[in-house]
Amino acid sequence: MTVDAFGTAALRAAVLGAWRVSPARLREDANTEEDHARGYYRDRVVVELAQNAADAATRAGVPGRLLLRLARAEGDRLVLVAANTGAPLDADGVASLVSMRASAKRDDARAVGRFGVGFAAVRSVSDEISVLSTTGGLRFSVADAAELLAETAADQPALADEVRRRDRSLPALRLPFPTEGSPPTGYDTAVVLELRDEVAADEVRALLRDVGDPLLLALPGLVEIVVDDDTGPVRRLADVAERWTVATGEGELPLALLADRPVEERAARAWRVTWALPRGGAGLARADQVVHAPTPTDEPCTVPALLVATFPLDPSRRHVAPGPLTDAVLDHAADVYARLAHGRAAAGHDALGLVPTGLAAGALDAALRDRVVDRLTRTPLLPAAAPTDAVGLVVPERAVALAGSSVHDTAALAALGRRVTALVVLPTGRESQARAVGVEIRSLADVVEDLPAVDDGGWAELYDALALLADDPQSREALGAVPVPLADGRVVRGARGTVVLDPELVERLGERAVGILGRWGVRVVDPVAAHPVLERLGALAPDAAGLLAQDTVRRAVLDLADDDTEADDVVDTVLALVDAADGVLPSEALPWLGLLPLPAADGDPTPADSLVLPGSPAAELLDDRVLGTVSVDVVDRWGAQTLTAVGVRADLVLVRVPDVLADPASLRDGATDSATLAAQSLDGWDDYLAHLGERLGRGAYAGEVVAVADLDAVAPEAWAKVLARIAGEPALRRALVDPVRGESSALAPSYTAWWLRERSELGLGHPFAVGEPLAALLPAAPDDVAHLDAAVQRALGGVAGLDELDGPGWTQLLDGWGPVGVPVDPELAVAVWRSMAPDEPPERLPAIVGPGRVAVVHAEDAAVADHPMWYQRTDVAALVPGTEATAALLDLPVVDELADGEPAPGGEEDDVPAVVRTLLPDAPATWVQHDDLLVDGAPVEWWVVDSVVHAVHLAGLAAGLAQAAGRWDLRYAVEVLLTDPDRAAEIALDVVEGSRSEGGLSDLSGSR
Repeated sequence: MTVDAFGTAALRAAVLGAWRVSPARLREDANTEEDHARGYYRDRVVVELAQNAADAATRAGVPGRLLLRLARAEGDRLVLVAANTGAPLDADGVASLVSMRASAKRDDARAVGRFGVGFAAVRSVSDEISVLSTTGGLRFSVADAAELLAETAADQPALADEVRRRDRSLPALRLPFPTEGSPPTGYDTAVVLELRDEVAADEVRALLRDVGDPLLLALPGLVEIVVDDDTGPVRRLADVAERWTVATGEGELPLALLADRPVEERAARAWRVTWALPRGGAGLARADQVVHAPTPTDEPCTVPALLVATFPLDPSRRHVAPGPLTDAVLDHAADVYARLAHGRAAAGHDALGLVPTGLAAGALDAALRDRVVDRLTRTPLLPAAAPTDAVGLVVPERAVALAGSSVHDTAALAALGRRVTALVVLPTGRESQARAVGVEIRSLADVVEDLPAVDDGGWAELYDALALLADDPQSREALGAVPVPLADGRVVRGARGTVVLDPELVERLGERAVGILGRWGVRVVDPVAAHPVLERLGALAPDAAGLLAQDTVRRAVLDLADDDTEADDVVDTVLALVDAADGVLPSEALPWLGLLPLPAADGDPTPADSLVLPGSPAAELLDDRVLGTVSVDVVDRWGAQTLTAVGVRADLVLVRVPDVLADPASLRDGATDSATLAAQSLDGWDDYLAHLGERLGRGAYAGEVVAVADLDAVAPEAWAKVLARIAGEPALRRALVDPVRGESSALAPSYTAWWLRERSELGLGHPFAVGEPLAALLPAAPDDVAHLDAAVQRALGGVAGLDELDGPGWTQLLDGWGPVGVPVDPELAVAVWRSMAPDEPPERLPAIVGPGRVAVVHAEDAAVADHPMWYQRTDVAALVPGTEATAALLDLPVVDELADGEPAPGGEEDDVPAVVRTLLPDAPATWVQHDDLLVDGAPVEWWVVDSVVHAVHLAGLAAGLAQAAGRWDLRYAVEVLLTDPDRAAEIALDVVEGSRSEGGLSDLSGSR
């Protein structure tokens, strides 16, 4: 006989009696049980069983252990066993089980389940339920309940009708039956559920698979859960603190906050919040991303940690009930979460990973996130870039971080952090979280721009740190506004344009010179802050020559023309720089250095390029009336090398003028660029530019022009030495003999050649003969140049061949030929006629004045003879052989413009011998023989008109046939054939040989 340890018979009788009195009560209890089993608790059977186990352990004050086993029982039935340690089943517990919403734990503040409805979850999967404890057992059975109700309702039609309408959907949990059995060994109570079917079995399997650490976290009364289902190995869950970081808070709520809660809940004033984070960086499973109160609800939670809190729930037990109580628990939850985040940060972990991002998943989630972000904003979370004993973590709302994680090097961050208040280290990819909690995100450029001046002597440390960033182009650009201390005590922003001097150079210049450089505007970096990183950020590290190239130094010298009050400082500083450069200077510095005023021997300050070094070659070659002598005291102090480097003349020097345009208009008044300053030291430079414009084209680009300077200062008696020195020194020689080339490959004489020819008093204004061939035409070289080599003489205007004469040279040659009537050697005249190309018509020229006679004539008395027959007509004009082009060049008429050239009528026509036509195929077939031949009334020996040859003798016939056939060169051969036809073969061979030597047999065609 089964022992009824808990008086279930009385409980059944009471329930059945109530139903008999009021069948509606049956309906109410059935509906309530069905609502919880199929609705509110449909998927919570495992959680509710675990919750009861936790409460049992808490009541007994023992560690709670729970066994969840799914196994086959007799008859191949699947059974879920939930066995737990803790307080065994007692009469109050049984009464609570068989009632709805009348929990026996309502006065136990430690209990999780206090509402008397959770056990109804077992009905979602089972119709046969047993509860076995060390104190006894009871069971619930739908089948037995139906049988009992059938008996009870036999004489109660209304009750019977309601039972029939329920169709076995009966409130089985209201009718307990005694049973026998005991829990598994080691456990105090076991709930045994005979699963309804395979659908219920699959649901239970799924619920068992989901059992994990969150259940232990939500139910702190449990320390162990063993899951033994029929699909895999047994799982044991314990020691949850080893896998989770947990923060917990608890306390008591003001009674006023529970005023709107149901009476059963108003005594539960205790609150408890637990936040848990998986260790090792693992995130929460999706199923755990809900609010636990303390078991899972349907409220989503996007805060990246597991939340277990004593939120008030609505009747479904699935949603948090809104109201002041919930708001209070949310506030506590946010406080505990901030404490969790602070603990993570203090342990060296990434606390920003706890900042929620994205969109909230509901009203409760949004309210929680707002509070969490608000608390995190004021919680020390972020590691200081430069931690100290007083400051390790920084509150986000006061923190400054670098945008884009632009700096990762800890040393660099630390150096910046010691100078930027509350600069923190952001983990990679956490910029949006940092912004959410109020961190001021600034670019590296902004942070660097706000860096204060270093007042603790820590420039080296700061620059060492920045050097770690300067390798990255983007970071290097952001360092553009770094503070840089200058030697004059100022601190400027940005290294670009500052000057880092080598310590040895500073020592050699002296502090005074360095200070003066700063006064001029050279931003010299304070030696204590000199660092290689400044050069990578745009600072210059010039040597002494580089300092001289600074525009501020150049301007200091140029400004002396307006204000010489600082002349001594300028002169001393510039000479110190030149001395430190050991005379090796940038070419662009030379022109303006020549303006540096130095004491002359007479005591007057004089530009350096207007002084000569005493005892030097320059002192011997240059006129002391034009150039002064530098003071001996200055020479003793600075040395010859330094003084000549700034322009003092020790010898003949070269001046380089860059980017020359062949136009005097390119000179700008008052210009101080190097090209203009260099050109200003050359006498007659604007006239030379005009000359270049004539030769190369106005405005043509001539590039760099190299010139020998001080030609206007050469001592009169020293010209022979000067010219010899120019000819013998390679660089000086090139400045004389190398022409200037224009853009179109046109050539013009060098400045040196032009000046010596046009402005010197050496008599080089006219061409002169170089060598013997032209000695008869041109004057001999002047005495000062006669001993120079031919190349130098030609550069100075000498001519070795007529082809070397340019237009002006020809004009000078022809105009200076000699007095009218002077005879000219015919061969020399022929050479002149073949080569002459004056740039303007000459006044006098050689011309044919009679048979075989050439003399100088006035150009107005001459005409151009375009055919040899006109050489017989000197009665018309003095004749110059040539063409219409020759006439245009010399501005002369063609002779046929002055005479008709008509022969007198008469004469007899005769055939041209065939042997002549063999030599001259283009010769006419006949000719006209005259005893006397007159042309325009003047006697001639031959003439050709319209290809008809007129002649008085065979020599004239030969000349006429040669002209008519276009082979004037064969006239003498034709004459031989006419007098001795038997020599035809011999003459033909001579003509062939002559043609071969002149370039080909084509000459025999008669085209010449």
